[in-house]
Amino acid sequence: MLKLGILILGALAATSAAHPQNAPAAHVNARSTTTCSAGDSSTTDGVQAILDSSGAIDWLDIMLGSLSNGESDWVDSLWEVVFPGEGTSPLTGCGDIGSDCDPSSMCSAYSSEMAYWVFRSVGMLHSKVNVVHDKLLWTGWLAGLSIDQISKDFSSVSPDQTWAKWISAAFSMAGGIATGIDLSKPLRGMVGFAAAGLTDVSMTNTGGDSVDATSVENTLKNIVGAAGNYVSSILQNATGNGDSTALPIYTTTTYEHGTARFFADSTILVDENKDNSSFVAAYDNFADNIEKKLVDVAMKTAWYVLVGEENTNESGCTMTGAYWLEAKDGEYRCFYLSRPANDHNCNDGNPSTCVSDAWQTPYGGANNQMDSSVYTKLTDTYGFDMKAYYTSLIDCYLNGNDEVDVTVTTNNGQIPRCFYSGYVRSGYWYDDGTQLSNLWFTDF
Repeated sequence: MLKLGILILGALAATSAAHPQNAPAAHVNARSTTTCSAGDSSTTDGVQAILDSSGAIDWLDIMLGSLSNGESDWVDSLWEVVFPGEGTSPLTGCGDIGSDCDPSSMCSAYSSEMAYWVFRSVGMLHSKVNVVHDKLLWTGWLAGLSIDQISKDFSSVSPDQTWAKWISAAFSMAGGIATGIDLSKPLRGMVGFAAAGLTDVSMTNTGGDSVDATSVENTLKNIVGAAGNYVSSILQNATGNGDSTALPIYTTTTYEHGTARFFADSTILVDENKDNSSFVAAYDNFADNIEKKLVDVAMKTAWYVLVGEENTNESGCTMTGAYWLEAKDGEYRCFYLSRPANDHNCNDGNPSTCVSDAWQTPYGGANNQMDSSVYTKLTDTYGFDMKAYYTSLIDCYLNGNDEVDVTVTTNNGQIPRCFYSGYVRSGYWYDDGTQLSNLWFTDF
């Protein structure tokens, strides 16, 4: 109660400064006496301790309720309260990408410690969002994707509306790996801003705005570019130039105003260099994840199937690219890749109905023996962990519905369910008296 009382008195004092008939302006403008909490801004726990000890966000929530326009244009309105008699706010650019936003970094310049940390949060948010926005709109990362080579190695791929979902998942994967956090929880900080943007795009029926079906490159560029626009809206909404109810809220609080709930996230004030290093690491990994997914899609287009062979045992599962893995309920099978020698009627999305009588085996002397170079391409060229890839495909087939779900993961939490969604079938080989082997598909 004492802390809340002090906060209310501080808010009332600041409000009185905005209305001189209630109290002299000098009451809140005694800057020479202002001191700020010492703390560690290199960790979220350290920042949280600063916010807790200063009561800055509690104060902000109270102040938003006292300003005449509430959350609308609150940065400029609050500046005029904190710095009475000093004219128009110099922070009018804090809500815009590329504009100037430079709140004083000297604690002694402010009328209260609470005001110092609030304005410092605004400045930090503006700087971080600008970096994320620029990175998302930078298309140089596309040059690193082996799109033409993937087409030569497997098959060409065509974009559709589902791409936005797995591109969002590709960044969530990258953020989780880079920061070591649980993918089932929202990503935060600069990584979180980018993830929020990509998630927003993936959940929006964008029509032709984000998906340009004429090329893979344009599709990727447009989806990521749309995420950059969303990130810009985060800055606008957080600084009173938009809708605070649309802000991504990462913490559970009882604050009255959405703006206060947003700034309660301790990652906003975390040291920018540290936050930026996590973001850059995630973005570098992002392109790698996209490339792997393009390979997965191309392999599916080329009718590669992950076969779980029946009627075999672990000692017989020694072929190149084969792994002895659990299918379901303790049942193990020998998994490896196969594909029909010819694409006979393989056009209905179900390899079980392909009428080709020549499936490629992973072993033996048959004419249709699987070319093991596919595994070399996957591991050496595209960096696949084949066991993790197989496990993800099996999990998606048995437990997913072909739609990415970042709340459930495989491979120690690093791969969202159905990020990889190639064909998986159980089956066994039989000989029809010819030199060719036949693959009979069954259900798991």
